[in-house]
Amino acid sequence: MLSLDLATILFQMANFVVLAYVLNRWALQPILRQSAQRAEERVKLMRDLATERHRLAEARAELDRKSAALDEEAERILAEARRKAQQEQQQLLSEARAEAEELAKEAQTGARQLRRQSLERLRGEVVDTILEISSNTLARVAPPEVHDRLVQRLAERIREMGRTDMSRVEAIRRSIGGQETIASIESARELTAEQQAQLARLLTAVADHRVNIELSVEPGLVAGISVRLGDTVMDSSIAGQLQELRADVAHTLANSQEDQ
Repeated sequence: MLSLDLATILFQMANFVVLAYVLNRWALQPILRQSAQRAEERVKLMRDLATERHRLAEARAELDRKSAALDEEAERILAEARRKAQQEQQQLLSEARAEAEELAKEAQTGARQLRRQSLERLRGEVVDTILEISSNTLARVAPPEVHDRLVQRLAERIREMGRTDMSRVEAIRRSIGGQETIASIESARELTAEQQAQLARLLTAVADHRVNIELSVEPGLVAGISVRLGDTVMDSSIAGQLQELRADVAHTLANSQEDQ
């Protein structure tokens, strides 16, 4: 028969209470405090992350707004340059028609031919002066972001060409052959390492083999770049756009003269 000793039972109970106190004081409480501290740190970290995400979202939105404003400003500058050139073109056309009518009344002599040559030279000088003024004006007012946007625009054109215009891509590959190629790039400003790497990747994809970049800075481009790969030239510079405008004006004047 089991015999219970009251002193033993009390002793065991005292030991249990002491052990429970020791475990609670020196083991359980520190663990609970450490867990609570870690929980507070996680909550603080989550709050910090949420704050940082919100700040980054606001910065991204502000950057998008500034980028859109720069695009609008660049388009406005180019539109103003085109408008002025078109106005001058209309004026030149009116003067050319008046001069043509005057010439039609004169005898078919060498003097008439000389006057026509002088008029053509004067037209060319006027158009060149207008374009030079437009170029100088744009060079003063165009911010660096316009240059970066034009560089990115040409990169997107090259990428789009690789997707949709394989006939042109094949023509470029035939013109450069299968060996390592150098792409000549003229830029209105220094290109960043990231911009150079992006252009190198895109041109390498177009050429279907490694393409090295040969970069030169040409402030006369005003903003943007001109890329020569093989026999193909791809241009996004403001100077290139002004030259295209000059060619259009010259063509219009030539057609007007032929009509007379």
